[in-house]
This record gives sequence, C-alpha cells and structure tokens, in this order.
Amino acid sequence: MTLLMLSACMLEPPAQEMADARSAFKTASELPGNDRAADRYLKSAEQALAEAAEAMRLEQYERARSKALKARRDAQRAARIKQQKQP
Repeated sequence: MTLLMLSACMLEPPAQEMADARSAFKTASELPGNDRAADRYLKSAEQALAEAAEAMRLEQYERARSKALKARRDAQRAARIKQQKQP
C-alpha cells in the first residue's frame, strides 16, 4: 500500500514545489544588495528552475521535483546571505 502511494506521488507533476521555488527565487531576487555568494546561489537557483521546467515538459516529474527543491534551497540561501549583509 505504501509503495503504491509513493508511486502515485511520483506520477503527479510537482506543481506546489515549482510554485514554491519560483516564489523563493522572486523574493531573493528582489532583496537589495549585491554579494557574490548570493549571486552564485541565485544563478544556481535559476538554472535548477530551468531544468525543472524542462523536466516537467518531458513529464519527468521526480527529476522536476528534485530540481525545484534545489532551486528553492538555493534561492533561500541567497536570501539569507543578502539579509545578513543588510545594515
């Protein structure tokens, strides 16, 4: 039963994860400040989002979910770095 539920989860598009990643990226991008580390994380998040979108197009939902989660983590790291640099 658990395996069946897990399999069903992998077959569904990761819409919530994609929305969360886009929101985190937007928030981090709009924060003031320039920092090389934050910029690297933002660039990585942007790339992961693009890869997630491509995986969604190809219906590779588990890969899309993984890339969306990476994008969200990287965007959140960028936001934390920018917030720490603010006076």
